[in-house]
Amino acid sequence: MGAGLSCFKGNTASRGMIDSTASEEDKFDPRKQGYNPYAVGIATMEDGIPVPKSTILLPLYVYPNPGAWAPLQQMIAAYPNVSFTVIINPFNGPGLDDLPDANYQREIPRLTCHANVKVVGYVHTAWAKRDLALVVKDIEKYAQWPECSGLPDLKISGVFVDETPNVYDAEAEAYLAKLWKHVKTMPAGDENVVIHNPGCVPDAAFLKLADSTVIFEDTYNTFQTRVANAIFSATALSMVDRSKLACVIHSIPKDLKGEEWRRLGQQARKIAGDLFMTELCEHYYANFAPKWVEFVHAMAA
Repeated sequence: MGAGLSCFKGNTASRGMIDSTASEEDKFDPRKQGYNPYAVGIATMEDGIPVPKSTILLPLYVYPNPGAWAPLQQMIAAYPNVSFTVIINPFNGPGLDDLPDANYQREIPRLTCHANVKVVGYVHTAWAKRDLALVVKDIEKYAQWPECSGLPDLKISGVFVDETPNVYDAEAEAYLAKLWKHVKTMPAGDENVVIHNPGCVPDAAFLKLADSTVIFEDTYNTFQTRVANAIFSATALSMVDRSKLACVIHSIPKDLKGEEWRRLGQQARKIAGDLFMTELCEHYYANFAPKWVEFVHAMAA
């Protein structure tokens, strides 16, 4: 059985995808788009019970040219009560050098200085077949950025572990357990987060070795099919707190607007504590979608 699309693999930062002109800044300014960050209301289910909050899990594979991350920075500042976990991926991991380039060194601290943001570094495991020493080396490289650069805010608060297996194997369990232990013994200890991406529901043993697991990474239509088939209420998930689960939904129909968009978000929030949604059908991690502002505003309720 595969692990979904695994679209995070090799999806390194795309250069020059966002225009930094004033008109682009207006495009992602919630107030200029008719949204009031201070009047979001409280999302409720049909029975009147509040919809649980979720963190925005953002794969930020936009290369940080000046102004390219402005759509994210604007929303972080406008919605301080929304939590963001931002995945950075300079070059299918931290890259070959000890430090990322000057653009990353400039832009990452502009994210980590906010209390509602955690930045995590991308690593991949090739379904727990990649040499564990190489994965650990990538993690250590991320961890040493503050010391090597002299910039305390050039830091990560954990790792996004791509291509994790979903079918149980004792060797894979031992592999992931060693990764978990290594991350948790780094500076900041248990505050460092470990996020797995099998892209589907994995064996329960693997769920215990991550703070959050991406149990869905696929299209809107596939998400609705799996909801209808009760995949997300399967036995493997019945004893797992939703705060330890993540969903990534792309290719949402462009004509899904307003209340329908909000209902989709509420539906996903009941399943997962970490969530990303976009109407883009391709390059969805290398662009800010037109409904980026609407998504964040809906997550604030």
